[in-house]
Amino acid sequence: MAEKPPTISRKQTAILLAVGIVILLLLLPTLNISMLSHYMERVGLLPIALSFISINIGVVFYSLGWYILSERKIPFLDAFLISYASLFMNLLIPTGSTSGEAFRVYMGGKVSDLSGSEVLSTIVAHRVVMLIPFLTSVALGISYLPALIGQSLCTALLALLLIVIGATLLVKMSMTEKYLLRVIDLAERALKKDLSNMRRYVRDYTSTFLRLLQRRNLLILALLCAFANWIFDMLPIFIYSYSLGIDIDVFLGTFIYSFSIIMILIPLGIPGNTGVREWAMTGLLVLVGIDKTVAGAVTILSSTLTVFLNELIFGFVCYLLVLRRISKSSGS
Repeated sequence: MAEKPPTISRKQTAILLAVGIVILLLLLPTLNISMLSHYMERVGLLPIALSFISINIGVVFYSLGWYILSERKIPFLDAFLISYASLFMNLLIPTGSTSGEAFRVYMGGKVSDLSGSEVLSTIVAHRVVMLIPFLTSVALGISYLPALIGQSLCTALLALLLIVIGATLLVKMSMTEKYLLRVIDLAERALKKDLSNMRRYVRDYTSTFLRLLQRRNLLILALLCAFANWIFDMLPIFIYSYSLGIDIDVFLGTFIYSFSIIMILIPLGIPGNTGVREWAMTGLLVLVGIDKTVAGAVTILSSTLTVFLNELIFGFVCYLLVLRRISKSSGS
């Protein structure tokens, strides 16, 4: 279905990234800058290296989950490179995660015998499965975290509710073709065009999705990958906290990380939700009793440095490698 991969609008990305940087800079005056610099120097290179390794192991498990749900029809190396490149696309194209997933649909069809609709069904199943550890952690955290009161609790509940409703509707619509076919019927009448190809696409998509749901062994393996990805993604918070002498509770740490990820899944148009992510995580760390400057240091190191820059650099490299592999295979 996807005829070409999504492209990056440099001007739009630069403007929105600038907005995110301004939001991030507004956080700095609320911190003790001299102490912030001291804390970041105190961390040292080893925790940073371990955090980068941990994040990349997390991406391996993220890719492995997709490889499993594709029923191993997408080669693992391609699944890894495309997944990492899609994270890069999500950072730079301000459309939530749709740009990265469109990239995965396009490239997944190029490196396998799967049709675009079949690739899309594996991606939808993959995204839903990968959300489960985050939603579980946030749901449990809201039940037991007394620090989340008032507006913070309302925000947490609203974010969780929106994600759960969205995931439920996505699964429901993917399990039966009638809802999507109704949308096509309306579009066909409005546009006065024959959309028979779209109908075939929808039928292929739903049949593949239902087949995946019946493969319980694949779902269990993918879920194990989801929890492994969740753990390794979360480790940098604990690594940096420990290096600064903060004994953060494991339960609270998992909740804070998971909640911050849920928050940045809301598409605001800012690449990587830069600035918004830092405010959210710093605020949560402060709510559980951590000094605001220390919380800012942990957030900048674990979120801005380890996640954003890691995905930007390694994602870009994987993006180039994917394009190179595709051009080679097309040439041969």
